[in-house]
Amino acid sequence: MVPATLNLMSKGRKIGAATITSAVVAVAVLIVLSHGSRSVTKAAARSVSSSTPTPPAACGPASADAIAAVDGTVAERIYKGELSSRATSIDVAHITGSQELLSALTRSDQQAVYTAVHNIVYTPHWHIVRLLVTTNGGHPLADVGGPYIIAPVHGVLRFKGKAVGRFVMSVQDDLGYMKLITRFVGVPVDLYAGGSFVMGTLQPAPSSVSSGATFTRAGATYRELVLRPLAFPDGTLKVAMFIPTPARQVMARSCAEVRAGAWSEVIGHVAARFHPLSASYGGLVGTLIGSTGGMAYVREGSRALAGPTSPKRLPSSGTITFRGRSWSVSSWSPQPAVRVYLLTASS
Repeated sequence: MVPATLNLMSKGRKIGAATITSAVVAVAVLIVLSHGSRSVTKAAARSVSSSTPTPPAACGPASADAIAAVDGTVAERIYKGELSSRATSIDVAHITGSQELLSALTRSDQQAVYTAVHNIVYTPHWHIVRLLVTTNGGHPLADVGGPYIIAPVHGVLRFKGKAVGRFVMSVQDDLGYMKLITRFVGVPVDLYAGGSFVMGTLQPAPSSVSSGATFTRAGATYRELVLRPLAFPDGTLKVAMFIPTPARQVMARSCAEVRAGAWSEVIGHVAARFHPLSASYGGLVGTLIGSTGGMAYVREGSRALAGPTSPKRLPSSGTITFRGRSWSVSSWSPQPAVRVYLLTASS
């Protein structure tokens, strides 16, 4: 601070004009420097303030939508896998390549057709849960398998290039599909047919369901997410997933962080299916890729344990650019030093 008055006398002696002039100049310099210093300090403060990133907004009530989007993606991909996975294609080939069935169709021997269909459905290690064979015109000849079936796959039976019949098959029943959703996502699931409740894990079940609606049971509130898989041999079903209302600490996070947390939970749920997990990292990675549509890796430090070619740097969370795309990273650690990474396309 510059003094209010300047004492030009020292120890009773007079100060010369030159000395006074020098003192005045010195004071002026101090004033300028002091003012300039305050300006620089303010400018620096403004620069720091403007360069500090604004923290992302809390996801709030939209957290339920963010989690439902993750859970719904997994359920949809499980269903699509039942329709067109490699395992399903192999089972279709068992049917279209059955000489016993094709021979029975060419002879129009319905009893032989039934026997062939029964043998196909109950062959050990094949995963066909129901098979319906009809004439080319759609008249049923044999229908073997369980009563509640989803994901029908339709095809034509040919013998020497000529169509001799048609078939509808499936590799999954309703109960099995619901169990997979619960095991992969960890939420209650109910199934409805013709507007009526058929089976499920949340009971007493609501009389009707619709996506976006809320439902309260035993003091817990759920958001409903409804999928419409195809029934066997035709028609549709309603599969209702009940997403619990997120906790306050979850809603305080950004929506990107909420999604990442939901994906991390999926990793943990899927991993719980493998015993022992340490000997099943390859199976875990394959299942995660199939059920999420993303890319999965297992690492111990920098050492790759399972998964395709991965980025050199893998953070436990956040976003990265890999192969020309932006990916969100979620992860889960089954044991010290080992981490499972899941990359999903950034939204």
